[in-house]
Amino acid sequence: MRRSLLVVMVAVLATPLVAQTNGTISGHVRQRDATPMAGAELGLDGRWLARTDSTGFYRVREVRSGWHLVTVRAIGFETVRRDSVLVRAGQISVVNFTVDVYTLDRPIVVEAYADSILDPALVASVQRISGEELRRFPVTTLDEAVALSAGAVGESYRGGRLGQQAFVLDGLGVKNQLDASTGPLGVRIPPDILTEASLVTNGFSARYGQAISGLVNVVTRDGGDHWTGRGAFESDRLLWRSADFGLDRSVVSVDGPLGGGAGLVAVFDAEGRLDADPVNAPPPSDPRDPRGASPTLLPHNSGERYDAAIKLRVPLGGPQTLRLFALRSADQRLLYAPAYKYDLQWAPARRVVGDLLSAHLQRATNKVTADLRAGYFTRDFVRGTLTEQPSYRFGAITGKTFRFVGEDLARAQDTVAGAGPIGGFTAPDFSDRSPWGVPAFFFGAGSSGDIGWNRYRELRGQIDVSMGGPRTDLYFGGEVSRQRVQTFQRVLGYLPVGDSVPPPTASDFSPTSAAGYVEGQLHGEDFVLTLGLRYDQFNPGANLPGSRLGARRSINPRFGFSTVLKGATVVVSWGRFSQAPDFQYLVDAAFDDTLRTGRFRRGNPNLGFEDATQYEISVRARPSPTTSLRVNVFNKQLDGLVASVPLGLDADSTIFGNLDFGNVKGAELIFERPVIDFWGVRIAYTLQVATATATNAYELLRRIRLDSLGDTINPARVEFPLDYDRRHSITIIGQGRVPDTLGPRPFRGFEGVAILRASTGLPFTMTNVTGDTLIGLPNSHRLPPLLTVDLMLRKPLRVGRWQGSVYLDARNLLNRRNTEAVRRDTGEPGIGPQLLDSLAEHAYQAHPEAIPYESPRYRAFADADGNGRIEGRGELFPLFLAAARDYSQPLFAYGPPRTLRLGVEVTF
Repeated sequence: MRRSLLVVMVAVLATPLVAQTNGTISGHVRQRDATPMAGAELGLDGRWLARTDSTGFYRVREVRSGWHLVTVRAIGFETVRRDSVLVRAGQISVVNFTVDVYTLDRPIVVEAYADSILDPALVASVQRISGEELRRFPVTTLDEAVALSAGAVGESYRGGRLGQQAFVLDGLGVKNQLDASTGPLGVRIPPDILTEASLVTNGFSARYGQAISGLVNVVTRDGGDHWTGRGAFESDRLLWRSADFGLDRSVVSVDGPLGGGAGLVAVFDAEGRLDADPVNAPPPSDPRDPRGASPTLLPHNSGERYDAAIKLRVPLGGPQTLRLFALRSADQRLLYAPAYKYDLQWAPARRVVGDLLSAHLQRATNKVTADLRAGYFTRDFVRGTLTEQPSYRFGAITGKTFRFVGEDLARAQDTVAGAGPIGGFTAPDFSDRSPWGVPAFFFGAGSSGDIGWNRYRELRGQIDVSMGGPRTDLYFGGEVSRQRVQTFQRVLGYLPVGDSVPPPTASDFSPTSAAGYVEGQLHGEDFVLTLGLRYDQFNPGANLPGSRLGARRSINPRFGFSTVLKGATVVVSWGRFSQAPDFQYLVDAAFDDTLRTGRFRRGNPNLGFEDATQYEISVRARPSPTTSLRVNVFNKQLDGLVASVPLGLDADSTIFGNLDFGNVKGAELIFERPVIDFWGVRIAYTLQVATATATNAYELLRRIRLDSLGDTINPARVEFPLDYDRRHSITIIGQGRVPDTLGPRPFRGFEGVAILRASTGLPFTMTNVTGDTLIGLPNSHRLPPLLTVDLMLRKPLRVGRWQGSVYLDARNLLNRRNTEAVRRDTGEPGIGPQLLDSLAEHAYQAHPEAIPYESPRYRAFADADGNGRIEGRGELFPLFLAAARDYSQPLFAYGPPRTLRLGVEVTF
């Protein structure tokens, strides 16, 4: 039945949606007396791709974002050029030409405009940032730039959890589906290779799937027609002590022609930080705590990352073009652990390496544009104990690859050998290196014994075809992707597997995903009708254990209608979206908790699609020629969300199921004034309410109760906020530049960008001290509000033929101490006095023995009577209390402090 429905829809839909990755150039060619010119040739960047029809109309589809040269020619008429035509993804740029017979004394008339605000053909809610803006703003990564959009909470969009977003690079879908909800993509796109990035949060094209909350669309630039480059270095190590986090970052990029119309772009971006995750936690209360000398710089928290990308564009003659892209990202981190604060060599570390290779073959003609894409993506992750601590060559740069204890065993997925003690691991013992000396909280002599490894690989093929005429556009295509997932996990590796030590877990399976779509768009005089249909199929892999394995299928229609009313564009859209579950929910896992007892979690290969149905009304207007205003009101219904359910009587062992459903509704207001007359501003405000039903181990949706008379009753539906339910948020971006003719000479040309972000806090769940009982409903409590102000000041410089600038990049300029997490039992970042005393008392009762002078644990300041022994409650308990206070400092409950960096860049 579903297959028949798909065939019928493909046959009926002769009018499809606008694609999101590329844009379109269209317009009319007329003679000077307004007579339409038929048969005129249209060229794009030196390639002749289209001809005008009998009405003089032309359209060039699937044009990459960026600046282009458009040319029109006809026998007996003058050749007319339009330089610097800006094309944006999903947008129609109109370029009209007026030509005359060939003469030398007549003027050339070219009319060009593109208005994504009032254009009714743009159905989706799109927020963009150009590559140039990203390089000028106080942001370092693409993720930070996209997070400035309305409705974004980090990488969560419109209330969705992490992993419910899709990432599209030059039209090719890329997603780390193994652990998208807990880990990063695995590759980072260097900002210098970007043309633009955009966030689409509603009604995006049926061409794209694997997303029910948002789509991050990235377009990279092609090599130019002459060689250019940029080099930049920024650091904070020249600043005073409290502002020095050991940051060094270098960027080098070049692009230019290779001959024969080919072009090359290459970028290398490297960064090292001695404190890769600084926190603005309060300083310790005890002067003996070594953190008191440097309260913001955490030990064993350094990191280095490398991102290298290269892109080659090769014209194949006529309308064919081939683009090849390669990207490699490597990120390795030392991870600060409070338990190993005084024995850092046993603290954990991690390494993530990602590779992406893609090829894009495009054939563009007047009637049909076809895009064939293929991509290979891999992510390799390992976390555990280093075989040896790194030695730094420059700042936090080591130049060497981290190696881990048990890594070879993990890569071999040897669960038999992994059942015994793993060579290289030694049992930890209480440290004697802390200022307090007592055997409590802090460990040494060995690590926690964890080793985790996973590798995700995906091979994807995709074809997209577009065609149509002046009034209609048709898009159709499909994709097939084959993944391979390999995992291994072992905890407490210095012990053999036993009652309290779970066995190692490993998985190796190959899921397959496939999709097909058709979409259409009909252009009326003052309206645009949009229809689309997407078919998704997912097979988790036949070699996964399970009782009901097989392909899951989903059909997702999309609809949009837009019209122009009294100078404003009104868009009504509706769509159904679905995505397969993250693969981490399909596999078993062993883990360790703070009590150092093994736990076990079961995956579920029978999980089906997570779904969302979204309605939106959008109004876009221009209050003035230089400003724009957008208001989006949306309602998104969620169904089949992955949730944990209890397995047997052990509340710590869970299995995943598709049980949750919920609702996200809200409104977004976006006001923009581009930089005109030396200043510009962008304001994005979001009001949102995101709720879900309870289906976890504490609150089951399908539970049974007995009333006072003994009758069986079903409880009312329990609703609570979703994890990323941020009710209010506002982002204000202001840009300005001092004119070259204004003010003292040293200040002329100064540029500045300020970003203010304020929001209400995210929800969290309160529990009792043991964590086995909820206080109120899940997520019924709120974190404090957040506020940050970031600033970038830049002074352009020119020395001979060299151009460049110096800049100051300031994050959290006000040094506000933002609380980003709290303990669930106290609702505060730190533990309360009673729990602190309880921890100290428990540790004291476990080790009440005296500490003699000969012991390395002896501390003279604690020997109150000077008899050479620390003994009795009066002398020992204060040490246990100080150790508990030291260990329980809530460092990562707070956001980053003020960070400053000085930079210099040179362009050529």
